[in-house]
Amino acid sequence: MNKITLNTESYLIKGTEGERFFPFFELEYNEWVIYEDDFPKYYIELPMNSESNSSFREWLNNELKSGKKLKKVISSLGNQYGKNWNILPSQLGMEVEDGYKSEIMELEILNDDVMDQIKSSKE
Repeated sequence: MNKITLNTESYLIKGTEGERFFPFFELEYNEWVIYEDDFPKYYIELPMNSESNSSFREWLNNELKSGKKLKKVISSLGNQYGKNWNILPSQLGMEVEDGYKSEIMELEILNDDVMDQIKSSKE
């Protein structure tokens, strides 16, 4: 299982008692976090121009090249396997000003092996 460690910030959420969320504002334009039930779980980098023979990479690239939006593709893929996935946290815009702190997060890199595990856990 490939993982990536990211330095990020968490933010307090307005109207909650100390609840935090992780918006990953510092990511590059081609880096994305996939949230499962509003918690960061997976990492992908786009465009995925790797030389690997990854069927997941090929499938995702084809979906995006056909004009589909990443948010919709990821949400639909998650739904297919009984997962609540999104590329944006639902708390975005609800952060408390100056309510951030530094965090270190470890995320799984979403690849063929991870997708196989997800598929087999649904069966």
